[in-house]
Amino acid sequence: MGISNVYLARTDDAYRGTCEALDALGFSVSGRRVYIKPNLTGGRPSSDGLTTDTGIVRAVLERLHDCPRITIGESCSDTVKAFDRLGYRELAEEFPNVILEDIREAEVVWKPIPRPYHTREMPFSAGVFNHDYIINIAKMKAHSLAGVTLCLKNIFGFIPTRRQKLMYHPFIRKAILDMNQVVKSNFCIVDGVWGNEFDEVQSFPKYTGAVIAGEDILAVDMIAAEIMGVNLNSIDTYRMAFELWGDPEINLSGASLDEVKTVYRQGCRFTTRLRYIKETAASLVYRAFNRH
Repeated sequence: MGISNVYLARTDDAYRGTCEALDALGFSVSGRRVYIKPNLTGGRPSSDGLTTDTGIVRAVLERLHDCPRITIGESCSDTVKAFDRLGYRELAEEFPNVILEDIREAEVVWKPIPRPYHTREMPFSAGVFNHDYIINIAKMKAHSLAGVTLCLKNIFGFIPTRRQKLMYHPFIRKAILDMNQVVKSNFCIVDGVWGNEFDEVQSFPKYTGAVIAGEDILAVDMIAAEIMGVNLNSIDTYRMAFELWGDPEINLSGASLDEVKTVYRQGCRFTTRLRYIKETAASLVYRAFNRH
């Protein structure tokens, strides 16, 4: 494995920080069919710590040239409302060839997993496979089941329906390894201007002032996790990911880690724990009667 270039922008403005990072990395895409996957949890504003800042998507769109197809897709509790509230309708009108996809309504295709960790096949949005360049834009968040919500976890949004998500969510630490073998990110960004600590469902915003970008998904997640004060070797997903794809050697440019490093509290509220108990029970029932 070669050296992975990652850029860290220290910023309080997600758009400006992303422009800085993309230009420093020489990011420009021409003539490709591009799929952009942000994290739009419930359509909340980015300052709540749960949702990718729309300015990051704008900065990316400004650097896509003559692309015949650009899709922005997500599957959250109400994707349509999120697109409306967060300005994605306006982006689709402003930039040529941009379409919005509610992955919950997408055609489903089952794909075999090359090296299964949790299951031999999984359902995905069929549309993503009609694109040849995937831009993964995650939010910097703690997660009681997955440890962290960064770029590896963001691919979970390509599972279309709520029921299908429930089949895999309780087993997410292994399931996202399977998903990332099928849907491979070409460029990754983590929005850490405002992150979320302690509980992934409730808003516990934490100002961090960082945007991280690079081509290597593990390298970008490693820098983001170090900023959060999280040791990825303590998380099963990443230990297995390093065995699967290798432990990247990182060339970090831009700001230093010390300028933005902090500590994200881990944990979740009682109501979230109760929700996950119910999800696990529902998952076992669905898996007993459905393809998985």
